[in-house]
Amino acid sequence: MLNKLKKQVPVPIPVCKAELLKGRTALITGASGGIGLAIASSFLASGASVIVSGRNRERVDGAVRQLKSKYDGDGVKVVGALLDISQASSLEESFARISEVAPHGKIDILVNNAAIMKGGSFDKVCVEDFKEVINTNLTGTFFLSRAAAKYMVANKIKGNILNVLSSSSNRPAISAYTLSKWALKGLTRGLGKSLIEYGIVVNAIAPGPTATKMILPDESAGISCCASPSGRLAVSEEIANMAVVLVSGMGRMCVGEVVYMTGGCGTLTYDDMDYKLDL
Repeated sequence: MLNKLKKQVPVPIPVCKAELLKGRTALITGASGGIGLAIASSFLASGASVIVSGRNRERVDGAVRQLKSKYDGDGVKVVGALLDISQASSLEESFARISEVAPHGKIDILVNNAAIMKGGSFDKVCVEDFKEVINTNLTGTFFLSRAAAKYMVANKIKGNILNVLSSSSNRPAISAYTLSKWALKGLTRGLGKSLIEYGIVVNAIAPGPTATKMILPDESAGISCCASPSGRLAVSEEIANMAVVLVSGMGRMCVGEVVYMTGGCGTLTYDDMDYKLDL
């Protein structure tokens, strides 16, 4: 059934527009494109100011211009910041620097979205690629979350940390990328339990196959996906809408939870993947 070609259907692009995040400021990593940029857009539409961060100045500046043309003003602001989360030893200093220029004088939402996928699976990945994926997806997220948590506690901010995982965190781990997302699932639960006493709510969102350049380099190919029970890829705006809810007051009783948005792919097992190790 999963291998049948499914007909392409138009998909509306919803964006949550409300005042759920009015007066708040979010630092979003990996926000110059894809899901991170969509989250920034939805946060702005919901009344928050955003700090768009990434490690490429040109891409960050481009994202800031794009968002400012649509949202800047009316009480919300968009600023850009260079931040390479793979440099774990400097993240506390980097967070302090960014917090000094934060709109409204504070950061009360951290979205850990930045991630890379490279190197392939168990039988193909080299040590250098493995380390790069783990340093970016896991180590950097761990230490940036610690910097944000210390900052929020010191400033008595009842904020949110939202980790962007992947549906792969629910499947057997066979690559550095999948391992990193498994580990972030555990970190989400641990931080959720440990930080709630300070009023800091930690959760995660786990998208399934989503129409971003990571898995869809050619946007003209459309979003049909015959391997997905829903028949298509998710669009970034759908993921972003759920992110708004999870960091808003509506989500404060979700603590250490992972919300999967897989289009049904989360119901598939490893046996459904026609893949064999080349050993």
